Amino acid sequence: MFLFGGGITSPELFSSRFFGTESVPETEPLYRPFEPPDPSRTFSLFWKVLTLIVCTGVVATLSLGAYYRFILKKSYSGVIAEQLQGYVELVATEIGYPPDLSAIEAITEKYPLDLRVETSDSSWASDSTIPSHQELLRRASPEGFDAPPSFIFRELDDQYYGVLDRGSDRLVIRFRGSHGHFPILPATLILGGGLFLLFLGAWYGVRRLLHPVNELMEGVKAVGSGNFKYRVPVRSTDELGTLVSAFNAMSEQIGEIIASKRRLLFDVSHELRSPLTRMNIAIAMLPESKTRNTLQRNANELNTMITELLENERLAVQGAALVVERIDLVALAYRVIESFTDEQERIEFDTLTDSLDIVADVQRLTVALRNVVSNALKYSDVEDPPVKVKVFPDDDGVRIIVKDHGIGIPEEAIEKIFEPFYRTDESRTRTTGGYGLGLALTKAIIEAHGGTINAESREGDGTTVTVWLPSEPVEKVMMPEKRAKKKAPAVR
Repeated sequence: MFLFGGGITSPELFSSRFFGTESVPETEPLYRPFEPPDPSRTFSLFWKVLTLIVCTGVVATLSLGAYYRFILKKSYSGVIAEQLQGYVELVATEIGYPPDLSAIEAITEKYPLDLRVETSDSSWASDSTIPSHQELLRRASPEGFDAPPSFIFRELDDQYYGVLDRGSDRLVIRFRGSHGHFPILPATLILGGGLFLLFLGAWYGVRRLLHPVNELMEGVKAVGSGNFKYRVPVRSTDELGTLVSAFNAMSEQIGEIIASKRRLLFDVSHELRSPLTRMNIAIAMLPESKTRNTLQRNANELNTMITELLENERLAVQGAALVVERIDLVALAYRVIESFTDEQERIEFDTLTDSLDIVADVQRLTVALRNVVSNALKYSDVEDPPVKVKVFPDDDGVRIIVKDHGIGIPEEAIEKIFEPFYRTDESRTRTTGGYGLGLALTKAIIEAHGGTINAESREGDGTTVTVWLPSEPVEKVMMPEKRAKKKAPAVR
């Protein structure tokens, strides 16, 4: 029993060396598609930044207004009050005391002023609309420019007034040309338009600034789905540009690591062919016995695993071209069902047409369909209703549905069953559980044709696997005549 080079003296030790323990541990898939959070539960970074800018502008404006109103205004109100009082006193000096009416008329004609002189027994005004001193005190509030006790400053009816106390007399001056009937509505519209343009500029600036983030998100989705060749364009040299460059470098390195691991797996699987062939020859030379049958069964399992690994990695690593031809999918489905010689009565086939022509790789498509039907039979009991296989045209292609009424698949595992080496039940034996490569190989074959495959299941109620295939594959294909030329030996 030293024919295998390892000193293995029993079938049990042979099985444990090559296949590990009886249950295969659950493995995480190589990568999972990136799933962004629910947009209804998130607040976009764009709106966060824009809101921050707007709030900063509002707070800054309010702070400047408060600073002007409560600090600066007090500092310069005294200076303005002195200037206003000095100006009014100059006017009072110019008209003299007692007031010279001719001087008042000359001043009101020369300067934008209206004057009212109040004495203890009479009053005179250049304009009858000038209010009295008492009326100003009663109707108008202080503006902060008073210089008590001799000078007060008031605003009334959009006009500014200065009152100079000259003992028993008072001089009331109305400053013509103050803001008066200022066009409030046009000014408000201009202000609103300016604020709108400011907000629009901030919106555009933030959107342009954060555009690399959106492109980076697309890159994350692509890499999360396994497309490690995707590159995000670098549009700046700032922190975002540096982040994008780092992301591209990371994506390239991860892609190279995964590709090298896949190539290693492919090469190792391929190299196992030679020792496996020698093992089969050695097993065939052994006399008929239980030990020989056990070794032969283990060798067959190893051969099956290597075959599935090679085919799966050949599609994934080498991008092997499909060898396509026009086939009748209905006839292909019949042949697959007939290959289950002992379980044909457990399969119910339904089709809407007698023939359905597509362009596909017949060998690989046969493997894929057989894997799906085999799984449906494997995980449903004889007492369960039959496995239903349906084939019909749909959406510029064909659809294949395989439904069983078996044990079903847990909801948390439904997205993982197409990953290599994934098995939903760790305690499942290899007689029923396999190595978790069948559905992974099936998915690779279907996607190589440009199709899709998905599964729906509920525990205790069975599983439905749906396959859609285009009428013609969208990937690189190889016609049979090209395959023949490729396989022809070189002439020396």
